[in-house]
Order: sequence, then structure tokens, then C-alpha cells
Amino acid sequence: MTKKIILILTFLITGISVYSQEADTKYWIFFKDKGEFKPEMEIAAGSEAYEKGKELLNDRAVKRRLKVLTEENLINFGDLPLEEGYTDGIENTGIDIIAKSRWLNGVSAYLTKSQLEKVKSLDYVSRIKVVNKLYKQEIELSQNEKSYLLKNVQSYGNSIKQMEIVNVPKVHDLNITGKGVLIASFDDGFDWRNHEALKNLKVIDEYDFINKDENTFYEKKQKYPDEKKQGSHGTATLSTMSGYKEGKLIGPAFDSEIILAKTEYVTTETPMEEDFFLEAAEWAEAKGVDIITCSLIYKGFDDPYENNSYTYNDFNGKTAITSIAAARCAYLGIVVCQAMGNYNQTTVPSLGSAADADSIISVGAITFSGDPASFTSNGPTSDGRTKPDVVAPGVYVYAAVVKEVSGNDSTYEYTSGTSFSTPITAGIAALILSAHPELTPLEVRDALRNTASLSNNPNNVLGWGTVNAYDAVLYNGMAWSNSPEFKISENGTEVSTYLASKDVIDPNSVKFFYSLDGGLNYENLKLNLTEPTGDQNNSGKYSAVLKNIPDVYKTKYYFSAEDYSGGKSVYPKEVSSTN
Repeated sequence: MTKKIILILTFLITGISVYSQEADTKYWIFFKDKGEFKPEMEIAAGSEAYEKGKELLNDRAVKRRLKVLTEENLINFGDLPLEEGYTDGIENTGIDIIAKSRWLNGVSAYLTKSQLEKVKSLDYVSRIKVVNKLYKQEIELSQNEKSYLLKNVQSYGNSIKQMEIVNVPKVHDLNITGKGVLIASFDDGFDWRNHEALKNLKVIDEYDFINKDENTFYEKKQKYPDEKKQGSHGTATLSTMSGYKEGKLIGPAFDSEIILAKTEYVTTETPMEEDFFLEAAEWAEAKGVDIITCSLIYKGFDDPYENNSYTYNDFNGKTAITSIAAARCAYLGIVVCQAMGNYNQTTVPSLGSAADADSIISVGAITFSGDPASFTSNGPTSDGRTKPDVVAPGVYVYAAVVKEVSGNDSTYEYTSGTSFSTPITAGIAALILSAHPELTPLEVRDALRNTASLSNNPNNVLGWGTVNAYDAVLYNGMAWSNSPEFKISENGTEVSTYLASKDVIDPNSVKFFYSLDGGLNYENLKLNLTEPTGDQNNSGKYSAVLKNIPDVYKTKYYFSAEDYSGGKSVYPKEVSSTN
């Protein structure tokens, strides 16, 4: 896999040429090296280069990488910082750098013809490449799709159908809600503080890659002033993944932590969005995200840049900058969920980047009847890989409306696009990782694919089919609640948790282990199935009363169970693995 990533980066840097363009054309400028560090050098664990790369990652990022890499290959050339002398040299020529990338060892900028000639003369510049641009889409629904209306059902409100179709409520019933998972969302901005379904989200960081500040909401007075609709798309996609307002809207991963990246500028169509995607990917990866979801599609672009649009042959996972970035994220242990696009099913496959990237989860859209949405893009990639990977609801999805547009904090609307099937799928991926944090990106993808509705007969419109959150969560073994409950009363402490399995659980094996001496010795308490789900596998809520324990929250503990097929499961793994 390491060689594969190096080959991809080599292709990008060496397999390019400079085209004759008009003034102020967008380019990527690639450097020959990173100062004292050369592309061909071996980066051994503990070396100066290794430590320089590693210090840019937080502990969470290192831990996630170690699911797919060893200590020896944890860091490679792409992780090392750019040579500041090179970036300063570019800026000293009067060029305004748009984006900087460690992974690609370069910067992007608009160049006049004279600036282009100056850059070409710099001895540390290896190549220069014209960069493509995002093309916005208008979705046209069929008459059948326009006629569907939702009914308000229980706590999910008008979001019930989009959750039921992918079996999310059944996972929530196990008290698995995305806890412990960090998700990054890339979009046009997020006014999450000013909507009732979003204001209590666990947003731990956010960044505007367009204006280079920490605000992702609507702002008028800045270098690139926002239109009022800036952030509308991102606020809506975020709500379908993690929104929570009982009786109105509930997303799959409402308990996950989130970081937000504003990467798309809606006011004008400028060739910058791919750069911001790349910068956001490097930023999010270093912060230790487990999942990236992106509902922006990069494909063709309009006048005067149409001659540089991507063609179908480019959608091989190795050409578009966003696809290369997405593939590297997967290589580094991140589950990447990417929208297929809304270009309809066409003879020449209509997918866009970064949906063509390798090792990621590309998502198409279906109606509530399970049919392909009329607009959802089709595959395969130009190198023959089946796309999409899976599909989820993308027609009349219930979502939050940004306050800057609605004028209040409680408006919702029905909206459509693979933009919404994608964050729903990302939320389900968070449920999987919440139950099985040890899984790699390919293992999460397998869980989604192999439990989807067409798992035995995938195609290039629906992929492996409609995702099934409950089956996907159980695909890699028994699943425990992320939040066991401890209720203290005069009789003792009632210990309870939820457990589910695709195989029959041995009810006598479900136990609570606790230590009163810091983990040196453990005692156990058998739990009883008090609220069965009725699945015939002894899944459900298990409980028992623990007596004479002054404060269970100060004890070390874990749960353990076995099924009749010989499988064993423990939660949390970090505690139990030491015993």
C-alpha cells in the first residue's frame, strides 16, 4: 500500500505539463524536495525526519494510523512539513498563495503569464499544473419522486422514514449513538450554533479554509464575503448526519464529536475548492478524525475553464487532487464517505471526483421505495471498479434550514441529492466504529457492503445496495452499548447495558467485571436479560444489582459475553485487554 501511495503522488508530480492559458489561471506549483529532506530518502522510525512528521499529528491521529500502519512506516515523505524557504520565495514574487499541501509538496495560486515565467525559473520548483474546478449542479426530480410526503412518527419526527429505511432506530435502541467517534464534514459552511437540532452538537473544532479563520458560519465582512445562502448546504448535510431535536429530526451519529471544514465558496465558481478539500484533509487527518464526509462533487467546469475539465478517463482514482487526497486519507486509517454526484445515469458513467478514489465509500441515492434516484450518478470508474459502494435515502430527506435563510432556529425542509445520502451513510459508519473502534476503513466498507441489499449482486447504479445499519454494526461480532448505565439506589447499584449479536448469545456468559484495587484483581457479576429485543439471539438489555460498592464510577470495569458459535466479546477493549 505504501508503494501505491508513492506511485500516485509521483504520477501527479511528474505526469503533468503546463498549458497555454489566459492571465490569472489557477496552478499547482510542486517543489523538488522539502529542503534537507528528499523524496527518495528512507524515513526510519526515530530519525529526525520521522519525528518532524510525527510531531504534526496528535495522539488520536497516531493511534488511528496504527490500525493500518506499523511504527516503522507510520511517517512518510508526504507527512513532512513544507520547506518555508520555498513558500516564502513564491510569496516574495508577489504571488498570493491559495493553499499549501504537505502531502503533495506544493502550493496553489493564480498566476499571470509573467508570474508563471518567474515560477518556472525557480530552481526548487519541479513541475507546474493547471488545476480544475468545481461545477455546481441543479437537481431535477422525476414526477414520482415529487409526490412523496413523510409522516410524523414518534421522536424521529419527519426524519423517521430516512432512518427506518437504513435500520438506524434499531441501532439507537441498543444505545449505540456514535459516541467516541470523531467525524469531519467538508462543505460550504455550518451555522450549527443557530439551529435547535444542531446547537448541542459536540463540535470540537472548525476552520474556514477560504478566509483562513476559525468561523464557518455566514460572515459578510471578510476577504471573500458570504452570500446569505453560504452554509445552507453544510448546515443541512450536518443535520442529516448528526442533528438531534426530539420529535422533529434525529440523525444516526448525534453523539459523535465533530470538526467542520468550510471548503466551498458559493458566491462565484472559482477553481479553488479542490485545494481547500486537500488542505482540509491534511488538517482533519492530523487531528485524528475517524471519518470524513464530503458532499461536494468535483468534475467539470464552465467558461472560461471548460478546456481543462475532467473527462471520464480521469476518474481512475489517481488523477483528481481530491481523489488522491481521499485515497491517502483511507491509507492513513480514515473512513471517507463521498457523494457520487447528481449527474443521472448515463452511457458514459457520470460519477465525479472524489467518488472514484480507491478504498473509500462512494454513496449514491435512492427513493423511499428503494429505487435509484433519477439523478444519482453511475459508475464504474474508468479503471473498472464498481461504483457506488452503497446507497442511502437521497430524495425528500428531512434537513435543517440555516437561520440566515429562514430567519429562525427551527425551520426544516425536504431536500434531495447524494449530498444527503452521503452524511447519512457517514453517520452509520460512525455507529459501526462506535461499536467496533478497532476496524480499519476497508473493514468498515466491507461491513456496509456485505450487509447491504444487493451484497451478492452489486451493480454500477446501486452498488452493493441500500445500507442496513443494524446488520452492519453486527457484521464484525457482538455489539455493546457505548453508554452502560449505573443507577444507585438503597438496594445497591443497578448495572445495565445493551448487547446484540447476529449469532445466539449464551445468556449465562454475560457478565460485568469490576476491580476495586485499580485493575489488579477483578470480581464478576452475572447479568440477566431483562429487556429482550425479540430477535431470537438473546439480544437486548442485560441488568443486575451490584451491592456494597460505594462508587462504581471510580472502579475499573468491563463487560464480557460469548455466543454459542464460540465468539467472545468484551467492552471496553482497552480495559479488558490488560487482564
